[in-house]
Amino acid sequence: MILSRSKPASESRSGSSSSKRNFPELEDYLLKRDYVGALTMLEFLAADGSADVWVRVWTAWCWFHLAEYRRALDVYLEVKARETLDSRIGDTIDLDLAVCYFYLGMYAESQEAVENAPKCPLKHRLQFHLAHKLGDEEVLMAAHAALRDVPEDQLSLAAVHYLRGHYQEAIDVYKKLLLDRRYNKKYENDNTINWIRFVTNAPSTYMALNVYVALCYYKLDYYDVSQEVVGVYLAHHPTSTVAGNLKACNLFKLYNGKSAENELKQISSDQHTFGQDLVKHNLVVFKNGEGALKVLPGLIDVVPEARLNLAGYKLRRREPLEARALLEPLPPTSPLHYILRAVVAVRLYNDTGDEEQMKTAMQSFHVVGSSAAECDTIPGRQCMASSYFLASQFDEVLVYLNSIKSFFINDDTFNFNYAQAKVATGLYREAEESLLGVRDEAITGSFTYLACLCRCHVMNREAHLAWEICVKSAGTPDNFALLQLVANDSYRMGQFLVAAKAFHMLDRLDGGPEMWEGLRGAVCGCAQAAAAERARAGADQQRGPAAAELREALALLRGPRPHARADHITRPILKWAQQNRIPI
Repeated sequence: MILSRSKPASESRSGSSSSKRNFPELEDYLLKRDYVGALTMLEFLAADGSADVWVRVWTAWCWFHLAEYRRALDVYLEVKARETLDSRIGDTIDLDLAVCYFYLGMYAESQEAVENAPKCPLKHRLQFHLAHKLGDEEVLMAAHAALRDVPEDQLSLAAVHYLRGHYQEAIDVYKKLLLDRRYNKKYENDNTINWIRFVTNAPSTYMALNVYVALCYYKLDYYDVSQEVVGVYLAHHPTSTVAGNLKACNLFKLYNGKSAENELKQISSDQHTFGQDLVKHNLVVFKNGEGALKVLPGLIDVVPEARLNLAGYKLRRREPLEARALLEPLPPTSPLHYILRAVVAVRLYNDTGDEEQMKTAMQSFHVVGSSAAECDTIPGRQCMASSYFLASQFDEVLVYLNSIKSFFINDDTFNFNYAQAKVATGLYREAEESLLGVRDEAITGSFTYLACLCRCHVMNREAHLAWEICVKSAGTPDNFALLQLVANDSYRMGQFLVAAKAFHMLDRLDGGPEMWEGLRGAVCGCAQAAAAERARAGADQQRGPAAAELREALALLRGPRPHARADHITRPILKWAQQNRIPI
C-alpha cells in the first residue's frame, strides 16, 4: 500500500549468534505474507513496552492486508493524533487514511483525506478511482488523461474499465501488460485461443492478471474461456480465495449449483480470512437462496450483489414491495439492477394496475436491451424481448427470442414466454409444441398456461383436447374463465359440439341470457353441419360424424334438466332429422 515506507530497523538481541539467525524478523513474516504472524510479533513488541510509532504503523498495515479496514483505520487515526510524527509517517498518513476510507466505501471522507496528502502516483490513482465512485465525469476524464504508461496506472485504468462494464477494454489492457512482460511475435495478431496458450506457458510474472482477465471473460458470459484462464493462476496458487471463488462461479454457470458449492466449500474455512463475505454470499446463491434471510441482510453494504440478490429472493417469495424497498435507495447502475427494477414494476402493475409501473418496466428492460454492452448478450436480448412483450409488439418479441432459443431448449420459463408470443402472432401449432414441452408444475398449473394451451388446441382444430382441460379444471377458480374462452373460440372455429358443451356448462353455472344464446347457436351450428354432411353424402348415407355430434348436442338440451326454452330448438331439428331419416 505504501511503496516508499522503510523497513523497520532490527533490534539488537542478546544471546548467541545462532539464536539471532533463527529468531524470525518482522520482515520474514511480511515477505511470506503471514500478516497474522506479523501482528503477533507487533503485539508482543507493544506488550514488551515498545512505544515506537512504527509498531503501530505496521500494525495498521497488517490489518489492512487482512481486509480488516476498519481496524486499520482506527490505528491510523490513533497514529495521526500523536503530537509528533516521523516525517516519513507524516507525509503518508493522510494517504493511508484515504485508502482505508476508500475500501470502507466512505468516499467523501476518502476525498477529504486525499486532498491533504502530498502529490505522488498513488494519490493520483486514488483520485482517479474516487472520481469514478463519486460519478464526477469531468475529474475522471482529467485523471484518465494524466495516467502514465506504467503498470500501476494501467492496472487502475483496467479496473475502472471493468467497474464501468467495459470488459473488452479491460482485457486489452491486461493482455498488453502480460505480453509486454514476455513479448512473442507469433502472438502479435492474437486471438483468444492463441492468447490462452501463451499465458498457459508464460512465466509466473504478473500471474494475478490471469484472474482479472478471467473475471472479464466471466462478465462477458465466456465461462469456459474464463475457467481455462483462471486455471492458469490456480495451478500456481491453488489456495487463492478470489480465483477459487471465480472457478466456483464458472461451474455454477456451466453446470449447476451443487458442483459450484462443492468447489467453494474448499475455501470457506477459517484459515482464509480474506473474501469470506463474498464466499458466504455466493454459497447462498449456489444453494438457490437457502439461508438468504440469515446471510444477505448483513452483507448489503459489503458485497454489492447482496442487495440485488436479496431483492430477487423477495421477488421469488412474491414480496414486490419489500424488493422495491431494497432497490430504491440506490439508482440502477448495473444490468441486473435494471432487470430487477423492471420485474418489480411488472409485479406491482399486476397487483395494482398502475400504468406508471408498466412504463417503468418497459423503460428499464429497454435500457438494458439497447445498451452497447448488453445488446448482443443473451440477457440483453431477453430484456429487449420483454420490453416489446409488455408493449404487445409480439412480432418483435419473436425476432429476439428466435435469436437465442437454441440456448434455452429445455428452459420451461423461456418456452412458456416463447409460446405466448407465438399464440399472439397466430402460430398456434408451434406454440402448442412449446407449451407441451413445459414441465414445471408451477407454470402448467397457471391460468395463463391453460388458457394458451386451450386456445392452441381449438385453433389447431383439436377442441376436444381443450374440453378435457376444462373438465379437469372443474371446481377451480379458473374454470369459469377457461369455459368462456373455449366456448367462444370453438364457436368461432366452427367446432360447435365443444362450444355447445362449454356454453351448456356456463349456462348451468351462471344462467345469464348470453350463455343460453351461445348454447342455442352452437346446437344450431351442429344441425347445420349435419345438414351439410347429409347433402354431400347423399340419401343412402344416414350416419356420419356430424350426425353423431348433433345427437350429443341435442342430448344437452333434453337431458335430466332440460332448458325451459329448449323445445323451440329441438322440435324443428327433430322434424328435419325424421324427414331425412337421420336417427338422432
